[in-house]
Amino acid sequence: MSRLYALDDLSALAEEASQWKSAGFTCMKQRFGFGPKDGPAGMRRNLELVRTVRDTIGPDIELAADAYMGWDLGYAMEMAKRLRDYDLSWIEEPLMPHEIEGYAELKRRCPWQRWSCGEHSYGKWEFKDLIDRRAVDLLQPDANRAGGITELVKICALAEAAGIPVVPHSNEPHNTQVVFSRAANVCPRIEYFPNVEPDTGNELFWKLFRGHDEVHDGYLDAPCRPGLGIALNEDMAVKLCLA
Repeated sequence: MSRLYALDDLSALAEEASQWKSAGFTCMKQRFGFGPKDGPAGMRRNLELVRTVRDTIGPDIELAADAYMGWDLGYAMEMAKRLRDYDLSWIEEPLMPHEIEGYAELKRRCPWQRWSCGEHSYGKWEFKDLIDRRAVDLLQPDANRAGGITELVKICALAEAAGIPVVPHSNEPHNTQVVFSRAANVCPRIEYFPNVEPDTGNELFWKLFRGHDEVHDGYLDAPCRPGLGIALNEDMAVKLCLA
């Protein structure tokens, strides 16, 4: 389950985390909200965000957190040290995607922490570079950016050969269909964005198509419908064309 955006109201963040726990999710991803420009106070606020969720969900639910490419190498290393007691499953995109040597150094300098990236990488060759350099512990490509479903399948094959798991970005059908077609050791998770309002700016795909599968008790079933399992929402398409 990928959400937990609250940055200022820690009680609201805890309440949301409790709701997702009650819904049966066994893995959650939250957001960091602060980076180098925010100084030591921002580091403390990042810690408060993670502490709030971890204290709410307990030790047995996986918890990851997304830095949105907003950190630098030194900041990421210091945050990893401060966050060590909270057992983050991975820290996502601490650096810009082209900083492959920086990712590799994070792995060397902070071996207790898993690191991920890939949402903003393009094509199998960029992923091959990440894999060959063992720069990250987990890859998160998106078929929208990586080159489509066929390219995503190739990226999964490269990652499988290297023993690196793949968790594609978002549960849009072009990603989930690839996940459902891989073995669990290759794609162990689906990043599921709950269908709630207000959205965070990525709502067009969800509103333009019908038939998106919903999670039940923390699990998403593979659709049995033809193709990607979705159909065009014609009313919404007309509305968008007339806007």
